[in-house]
Amino acid sequence: MSYSKPLAGIKIIEISTIVTASLATMMMADQGAEVIKIEQSGIGDPMRYLGTQKGGISALFANCNRGKKSIDLDLKAEKDLEIAKKLIADADILINNFRPGIMEKIGLSEKVCKKLNVNLIYASINGFGDEGPFSSSPAYDHVVQAMAGATDIQSNQNEPEYIKTLLCDKITAYTVCQSLSSALYKREKTGIADRLNLCMLDSAVFFLWPDGMMNHTLLDEDVTKLPAITKTYNLYKCKDGYISIAALSDAQWFGIFRALDLPELTEDSRFNNVLARSENMLELVEALSIFESLTVKVALENLQREDVPCSKTISLDELMVHPQIDANNLFNAIQSIHQGQVRALRYPTKFSGNEMFNDLAAPALGEHKAEILKSL
Repeated sequence: MSYSKPLAGIKIIEISTIVTASLATMMMADQGAEVIKIEQSGIGDPMRYLGTQKGGISALFANCNRGKKSIDLDLKAEKDLEIAKKLIADADILINNFRPGIMEKIGLSEKVCKKLNVNLIYASINGFGDEGPFSSSPAYDHVVQAMAGATDIQSNQNEPEYIKTLLCDKITAYTVCQSLSSALYKREKTGIADRLNLCMLDSAVFFLWPDGMMNHTLLDEDVTKLPAITKTYNLYKCKDGYISIAALSDAQWFGIFRALDLPELTEDSRFNNVLARSENMLELVEALSIFESLTVKVALENLQREDVPCSKTISLDELMVHPQIDANNLFNAIQSIHQGQVRALRYPTKFSGNEMFNDLAAPALGEHKAEILKSL
């Protein structure tokens, strides 16, 4: 008996560029949704041309648009706008990631689209919000990281640093995916199709808040402030590489002390409880410099024997062949007529033991136009 994916039968029209909406709808495609991506004729999504590529399609685009159908339209032309409207009239979700006012300007406002399809969930993503001093400003991940506090959380010696990945783009995509799932559930239960508005800035701050903003959460004057959890993010240098340790409990820290043959630290008043360690973290890290006298292999063996959470810091090349990744069956190889063999990831969640994966490669610009037009 074949397994029906949870979003089978859901149709999504995506009018977007770059990551936020693209990744969100790809995750939904993995879960069974049909996604039709409308791209600008002649240009397409600029993400097609960013970074490593083959066959005119970048790996970044492929990683955010697998399993979709592409139609290229000039939405400034009345004929093409009418095609878009026909697609919207038969869809469950319309998603865009333009600045406020753009969808209205091209003739696809919520009001217009709801007249076409009263059951349509209309979702809009932008950088900074629908109102306010930055609402009409252009937004990319680097800028949002700076404004959301990510560069301060990541700071080293009071010098702000980026988290060197498209953090805010991807966090927004996950927020969109979850919100659309909730909207679909509400529509199923009540018959009401919501309008969703969200922005990268809000999504990023919400994501960073639980730990990153601990010292900005409790507002009374008698709050005891301790060093942020980020102070525990230290890599430990060994003879031939680096290791990562995540120790939170007394038992785990005492395990580290035993692994380093420093049992006396378990009785040291600076380190024998969580408050003391928080107040003396710099001294603690200095005490652990003994790792430099050990190889990675020996350090990990000692730590694992004490059941301390730890790992070698591995390269991306090593990640591709890591035995745990292999055991999780995370990677799948698919064949693209444009890009050749492509490594792709399944959706992280398994549903009743079933892996969610759409093995259709990312489309060329307008690849499915004739097929889509024929179906209208």
